[in-house]
Amino acid sequence: MAEWELLDYLSPSLSNKDLSKDKALDEFLLIQKYFSNIGSAFLAEHNVVNSVGDDASVISSNHNTQQINSLDTSIEGVHFLSSMSSEDIAYRSCVVALSDLAACGARPKWYSIALTIPEVDEHWLRGFATGLQTFSDEYRIPLIGGDTTKGTLSITVQVMGEVNTGKAILRSNAKAGQLVFVSGVIGKAFLGLNEFKKTFSSNQNTLSYLRPEAKIKLGLELVGIASAAIDISDGLLQDVNLICQSSNLGAEIFLDKIPTPSTEKTLQLINSGDDYELCFTADENKHEQLMKVSKKLDIPITAIGRIMSSKELVLYDSTNTRIELNSGYKHF
Repeated sequence: MAEWELLDYLSPSLSNKDLSKDKALDEFLLIQKYFSNIGSAFLAEHNVVNSVGDDASVISSNHNTQQINSLDTSIEGVHFLSSMSSEDIAYRSCVVALSDLAACGARPKWYSIALTIPEVDEHWLRGFATGLQTFSDEYRIPLIGGDTTKGTLSITVQVMGEVNTGKAILRSNAKAGQLVFVSGVIGKAFLGLNEFKKTFSSNQNTLSYLRPEAKIKLGLELVGIASAAIDISDGLLQDVNLICQSSNLGAEIFLDKIPTPSTEKTLQLINSGDDYELCFTADENKHEQLMKVSKKLDIPITAIGRIMSSKELVLYDSTNTRIELNSGYKHF
């Protein structure tokens, strides 16, 4: 072991240690300096007994609940731009993963990260840690562990949530005749991404892409109301189709009913993904209840179509003419 490594291991304080790129990437030092205390204020409320810094975390389980687990990987050039700040990259990568818990109606409990970086860059890592801390503070969720390796920049985030036994909202429970709803406005992230590519600035428009919101509060309100749900990550139509496939049903969606930031409702606008709004199904008699939820959370909720017994997804324009569909976002 090099002398500087030995000294760092023996030192009780890492706040002033230099991990510049001319030194070997040391996992212990990276974790201790940048990630050891993120979200630590929320460990007790989530029953975390032992967190970052050991070989594994220790978590106490609750009775009468089920654990909801999700894993999401973000890769530079595929899921985020290299021109983004490390703070935005960290925040966005975590929210993207957490959004899956929102779709299930789960309460967030903790998260862990596997970070692959090409080299140790102090400035980049400080920004990344700041993004993680902001995420932890906003969603009251602790970082409890992870892994660091050297390679092409990628971030894998594992999130764990909790639901009361039998209360998870799944994609597979839609029923024929139920309405299809969406939260928020569809297409803001697409427009925000396009603006960011031109301006490289963080503003109200580009934040819809750089800093999306996981609709955790809405997901919790939908428990007992929604029969099926999904977060809109890959494009509205593609994600509606995933509900249909899982439920072995079809759907009719009306383009003019879809809330968008532009009066020109194009397929590209609604089906480019990255909105992280919730799309869900519910009985028609739940409409009034959903409007109360909408008002309570100040989140628009809009009925955009209906689940059908056929196994086909059909999109209609304002004249009830079928529109030929293309695919949404693809990972490969």
